Amino acid sequence: MKWTHISIDARMPGKAWGTGGIGLGDFDGDGDLDVIVSRRETQTAYWYERKNDETWIRHVVGTAESLADALGGVAVDVDQDGHLDYVSHNVWFKNPGNLADNPDAPWEAHPFEGGGHDIIAADINGDGKTDIVCYDGRVLSWFDTSNGLKRTIIADGRDDHGGIAPCGAGDLTGSGTLDIVLPGVWYENPGNGYGEWKRHEWPHRPIPNASYGTSMRTWVVDINGDGVNDIVYSDCDTAYSHVYWAENLGGGERWIVHQLPDPPGHPDTGSFHSLAVADFNHDGKLEIFAGEQEDPDRGMMDSGKLPMKPLGLKERGIIWVNEGEDGLPAFKPVVISDNKPGWHDAVIGDVNGDGSIDIISKEWHVEGPNYHIDYWRNDTLKK
Repeated sequence: MKWTHISIDARMPGKAWGTGGIGLGDFDGDGDLDVIVSRRETQTAYWYERKNDETWIRHVVGTAESLADALGGVAVDVDQDGHLDYVSHNVWFKNPGNLADNPDAPWEAHPFEGGGHDIIAADINGDGKTDIVCYDGRVLSWFDTSNGLKRTIIADGRDDHGGIAPCGAGDLTGSGTLDIVLPGVWYENPGNGYGEWKRHEWPHRPIPNASYGTSMRTWVVDINGDGVNDIVYSDCDTAYSHVYWAENLGGGERWIVHQLPDPPGHPDTGSFHSLAVADFNHDGKLEIFAGEQEDPDRGMMDSGKLPMKPLGLKERGIIWVNEGEDGLPAFKPVVISDNKPGWHDAVIGDVNGDGSIDIISKEWHVEGPNYHIDYWRNDTLKK
C-alpha cells in the first residue's frame, strides 16, 4: 500500500483541547467529499471545502454553546431535503443547500436532545432514511429523522466512556434490522426500532484501570465472509489498547474473540481512538485500520489509572492486512505512519473519487498549540 499525507488545516482556530467529531460528505454537491469539524474552545463548527487534494478552504458552519462539550459528530440528512447536515452535541446544523454558489452561507442551528461521546448514522427503523444514534456512556438513544427526531431510549444506567462509534450498528441476528453494540452487550432491534430492545451479552475484554473507564471503537461487519456479521473493535481512551474481532457463530449468541497482533515499533500501545474496516488495498478482502491518538494526558496515573499515552510513543496508523485464505482471516499489521499527526475518530471514504478508500483524521489533545485535520490519500493504485 502507498499513502500520502496531506494537511487539510495545520492550524485550526483555538489552542485548547477538544475537537468535535468529523462529518464527511459532499456538502456543496460538487461530487467530491468535504469535511466538517467543531472546536470546543471557539464553540464553532467549520466546514472545509475540497477544491483539490492539496487545497481545502475553511468556512464557518455556525456556533452553539453546546459545542463547548462536543465530541461525537456525523453527517446526516436530518430533514431529508437531499442535503447533508451536521449533527453534534445537542445541536444539528442545517445545510443551506446553496454552498456551491455561496460557500459562506450560514447554517441554521437546531437544538436536539442527543449528543455525547458517540454519535452515528444508521437506518434504525428500516424506512430507507438514515437516523441518528447517540451514546453518552450512560444512555443509548436513537432519533427518528422521519418523525421529527423523536427520541427512543434503548438502554439507560450504563457506565462506559464510549462504545458505538463509528459503526456499531449492524444486523447480528440475520433478521434484516440493525442491532447496536456496546462494550460487553448488544441490543436486539425489535423490528422497527420501537419497543423493547432485548439485551444480549458478548465476550468483550475490558482493560483494568483504563484511563477513562471502559471505552471502545466498534465496527459491525462480516469480516470472515461467512455471511454473518461480526464485531471488530478497538480499546480506546487508555494506553495499552488492542484491536480484536469477535466472531459471530450464529444469531449473536455464541462468539469467539480473536486479538490482532500489536503493531511493530514501540513495545506498548496508545489509545486506538480511530477504527475502520474496508478493502484498502483492492485485494477483495477486508482490512482493519486503527490509529493511536495524539494525547499527552498522563494525569490519570495520580488516581491509579493507566496513562493515556506511554512514554516515547510515536502515534501509529496501522492497517492490518488480511493474509488469510479460504475464509480464515489472518491479519498482519502494517504501519502507514509512526509519528505525528496522530489519529482521533478518523473517518473513511473515497475523498477524491479515484476508487480507493482514504482516511480523514483530526486531533483531540495535542502536545503543542496547533490543532490539525489531516487527509491520508490512498495511492495504492497509483503507479
